[in-house]
Amino acid sequence: MTTSLEQGIEAAKSGQMEQALAHLKDAIVEEPTNAEVWVWLAAIIEDEAKQTIFLKKALELDPSNRPAQRGLAFIERKKYIPPKPGEKLSDYTRPIGIFKAAPAQIQMEKEPEPAPEPEPEPQIEPPQPLEEPAPEEAAAAPKPESVKPQKPVKTKVWLDVLMYGVTLMVFIVIGILIGTTLLNVNIPFLTKPTPVLEVLPEYEGVFLLENGQFTEMKLNLDVPKDETGVPVTAQKLPELVVNNQVISLERVQLLNDGGLPVPFTTRPVKDNIHLLTPQEALTPGRYCIVFTLNVDRNEALYWCLRVE
Repeated sequence: MTTSLEQGIEAAKSGQMEQALAHLKDAIVEEPTNAEVWVWLAAIIEDEAKQTIFLKKALELDPSNRPAQRGLAFIERKKYIPPKPGEKLSDYTRPIGIFKAAPAQIQMEKEPEPAPEPEPEPQIEPPQPLEEPAPEEAAAAPKPESVKPQKPVKTKVWLDVLMYGVTLMVFIVIGILIGTTLLNVNIPFLTKPTPVLEVLPEYEGVFLLENGQFTEMKLNLDVPKDETGVPVTAQKLPELVVNNQVISLERVQLLNDGGLPVPFTTRPVKDNIHLLTPQEALTPGRYCIVFTLNVDRNEALYWCLRVE
């Protein structure tokens, strides 16, 4: 038997938003603890305040729900950065998908256009015989002058200089390549830059990178009260990898146990992936990466680790 949630999803994908809303309201009664119901509700409505409430409800039910996390971050980002043309919440609540547009009206079949009438073939008149000039007129006609041979055009001097310069540059490059091969010397503009990370995380999140392994740091809506999902490291300068397409690094902080900021540097790795490293050695204790959602309501996302 098809559930109200499944019916709502099918209606939303078909562009029938009113029917989708009706089915999803029934789904709230049937499955009030299903976070997916609340995420879908937020995606099909336009009221930003209700979208925020529904996505927060989804995170209360499932704190690791990535579509809800991305949706909340997108709503908060719009307050500081105007959205792109056509950008909407459902673009960030993947993998639930982007809705299809309403079905287009069926176009009436066009009547076949009449075939163009063939153009009449031009009539060719038979050539008229040329009249030979009278002997007196032929004698009086001027004789054509003999055609003088043209002198060859000289090649422009600047073209010769250009060709000489190109040839010289080719020989210089060949000499450099041979020299670097024989002497085993690296030249900066011929050497590929060393990548920041040899291996990239397989999915979105915040990770502790240690010995080439990624350990995911659990997302919390507040300062975690226990050590569940908090990785432990002995590194004094741990490498933290942030892989999230909606988090703005300008609003990210690294805080210690006392809530004091710790200076850090960031380096871009690829696309939305960045490497975060403290600027000074960390003392034992718990440290959290904090992304502020709303300053007035003191709402933020936390990813924490412990340094031994």
